[in-house]
Amino acid sequence: MADNHPQSKQSSKANALINELSPYLLQHAYNPVAWMPWNDDSFEKAIAEQKPVFVSIGYATCHWCHVMEHESFEDQEIADLLNQNFIAIKVDREERPDIDAALMEMCQAMTGHGGWPLSIFMTPDKLPFFAGTYFPKESIPQRIGFKDILIRIAEGWRNERDAIISSGKDIVEKLTDHHIQSQFGELPPDIFEKADAIFVERFDEEYAGFGTAPKFPSPHHLIYLLRRAHFTKQAPLAEMALRTLNNMSLGGMKDHIGFGYHRYSTDRQWLVPHFEKMLYDQAMILEAMTDAWLYSKDDAYAEYAEEIVSYVQSRLTSPEGAFYCAEDADSEGEEGTYYLFTEKELSDLLTEEEFRFAQQCFKISSDGNYIDEATRCQNGKNILSLFLDDKCKKIKPELYESIRSTCLAYREKRISPLLDDKILTDWNAIMIHAMSRAGRSFNKPEWFGVAEKAYAFIKEHMQESTTFFHRYRNGKASIPAMADDHAYLMHALFELYTSTGKEHYMIDCISHAKIFADRFIEDGGRIKQADRNELSFHRYASAYDGAIPSCTSIAIMSFAQLGALTGNTSYMNMAYALINANGKQFLSYPMGFSAGLTALMFMTGMRSEIVIAGKGKGQERDACVQQIMQTYLPHAIIAYTEDGHDIKSFAPALSRQTTTKDLAIFICKDYACSLPIHDASSLQQQLEQAS
Repeated sequence: MADNHPQSKQSSKANALINELSPYLLQHAYNPVAWMPWNDDSFEKAIAEQKPVFVSIGYATCHWCHVMEHESFEDQEIADLLNQNFIAIKVDREERPDIDAALMEMCQAMTGHGGWPLSIFMTPDKLPFFAGTYFPKESIPQRIGFKDILIRIAEGWRNERDAIISSGKDIVEKLTDHHIQSQFGELPPDIFEKADAIFVERFDEEYAGFGTAPKFPSPHHLIYLLRRAHFTKQAPLAEMALRTLNNMSLGGMKDHIGFGYHRYSTDRQWLVPHFEKMLYDQAMILEAMTDAWLYSKDDAYAEYAEEIVSYVQSRLTSPEGAFYCAEDADSEGEEGTYYLFTEKELSDLLTEEEFRFAQQCFKISSDGNYIDEATRCQNGKNILSLFLDDKCKKIKPELYESIRSTCLAYREKRISPLLDDKILTDWNAIMIHAMSRAGRSFNKPEWFGVAEKAYAFIKEHMQESTTFFHRYRNGKASIPAMADDHAYLMHALFELYTSTGKEHYMIDCISHAKIFADRFIEDGGRIKQADRNELSFHRYASAYDGAIPSCTSIAIMSFAQLGALTGNTSYMNMAYALINANGKQFLSYPMGFSAGLTALMFMTGMRSEIVIAGKGKGQERDACVQQIMQTYLPHAIIAYTEDGHDIKSFAPALSRQTTTKDLAIFICKDYACSLPIHDASSLQQQLEQAS
């Protein structure tokens, strides 16, 4: 695919980023700033010229990254200050999550907050001494401008260099000490109740979601709550999750015209989104919709799931079947332009009946119902949100669909937001897992066919012998795979086996489990984020579940599932070691580790193993398998010993559950298996007990 990055009007000469593959770095290739990529040559240049280093971290679809670029990095005055006094380095946080995690933690330690763009000033030997996020070009009340920062730091480097270096050493020493300190701690039996209480306390009773504004989807929170409700029979926990999914899906955070979910809501009511669309959000929300439907059997969640898949396949899927990263928030230099409509546009576009109906459904007005995130003012544009009420859609679905399709066709004639067409192993694995699980749950085998195709791409294009890579773009795979890549691949491959029964997925899963254990887990169970530790003060991956579950949480779940399937106790022991290695963090704020607690729930709860045996064909077999897949069984492991399936190599105990009949299903609990079940009517009662 051709590069789709805009060239700055400020310079006709490219800087060193022109040789990079990242769409984000290429966006800055024609800035007048003499940007360099993060590599040894850049820091050697800083050492040779004895200049401090300015590191700017962002990503291609980041709105405020675009704002800072336009205000400062395209500005010749700022470029001159940077080029004369600093070595300027650009980092794509999605390509180098290890560098981003280390410097983000540093920023949070120094300022109490973080975000993107991330702005870090370092000595030539990588000692950070000043940090921040977005800065306007000029100083304004209560906020220093980027120009003044550059001037002051340049003067300080000339006149007080020793003090700056000493300050950097002190900061690094404190953070290094923090990383060295053990986080070991065994979790008490009431850890789940502690987490539940925080969720209840932070739940927004009026609009759903947690806290105030901004509100993020955080689907792993919702998955945790649904599973807790399922096992404890506490329906209010599930109601928090279901209401949140409903309101997210009725407000402006969902794209009601082209589908998919925007990054987050800037307000408490879920009405005004931040417009970027990330692959991982689609995947995790799809996971939550699947759990919600399995728990409630409310077809609204099945519809939302189908819309997510439709969006991903139409906008984020490469011709070869892998998944792209994201779509930008901005187009034509402004956030949300692609998605918003004036009242006149809609009046001209729709029939009179459609326009009146759209006014009613979407609260269209001449002033606009959209409030700009930066100015907090109406700008005459409207977002097509159902405003937390879907009665219009249900009353006249055909009319609603006519409006949607007409608006979509009109919108597609506009200049599209930038597509970040990187292919990342970990993000692809998140979507492979979600697509595969949704496919089997909703009886959509074509969906886990999509998941299989994406994994085939990774195997073919992002693996050389036993080496995997993190990033692929324009025909080239690069950047050695990190802990996240292998953890999420383990998770995805386990699910692919569950959905398809194909043993080679489980064999690959076990291979990644070995790589992960050998290369990324150190004594005591702490996880290194990457093989090469480029920043001395950041050694271990965080266990905190942020926008997506941490690789720690995913590894815990994957090892626990492998232990349950294979009977190999070393896997379950590894899962417990990872939990205990981060116990202090879990205890400090249990809600922040909801995916890890979901894994612990699986480890400590009543599990079951369901073995499908027989000839592997026939209507009764298909009916029974569909019944299993559409029952909410979050703690069940599924194995196949049907004709053509040989699982002795990885699950010897379960492999003994076989039959000479056309079909037999065994449900095993507490190290004992049921008598074989041969028909769907007998299966239902057993499944209810297994759940």
